[in-house]
Amino acid sequence: MIPGKKYTPEDLLDIGKRRWWLIVLPFLVVSIGTAIYAQFTPNLYRSETVILVVPQQIPESYVRATVTSRIEDRLQSIEQQILSRTFLERIILDFDLYAGARKTTVMENIVETMRRRDISVETVKGDAFRVAFVSGEPQIAMKVTERLAALFIEENRHDQIGRAHVVAPVTPIYRM
Repeated sequence: MIPGKKYTPEDLLDIGKRRWWLIVLPFLVVSIGTAIYAQFTPNLYRSETVILVVPQQIPESYVRATVTSRIEDRLQSIEQQILSRTFLERIILDFDLYAGARKTTVMENIVETMRRRDISVETVKGDAFRVAFVSGEPQIAMKVTERLAALFIEENRHDQIGRAHVVAPVTPIYRM
């Protein structure tokens, strides 16, 4: 293109006809590369559930709340328990996860991979949090997420019971 020259639409069309390969070739290369990448990328399925933590329904004037900590603090405490090696190793063995890796790798490394790469726990708005698991098979992803959610609910219940005993000890009644 010559500076200062005014090009008409016909001139631009003529340039496009002569240099068509500059448009078609990159498009073909990107399309073929994308198709090859998509063909060899494994399918990954993500299953997630949202758990809502319901606050105490009884008014404070009748019964003092036994759990007064914020959901983020309680969630972090429970998450450390659930994502411990003991719980995760049991899930790995129950669902036969990472079968190939278990033959060659130490269980501690497999648990760490599961914890860092495949499980996510995050707080959603207010009193809810999301638990998710990623797997190559949709049924396994769903079942592991279900187990993790059940463990979170159970540990929260145990945590509340433990705090209730510490916060509100039973007062003895004396009779004469």
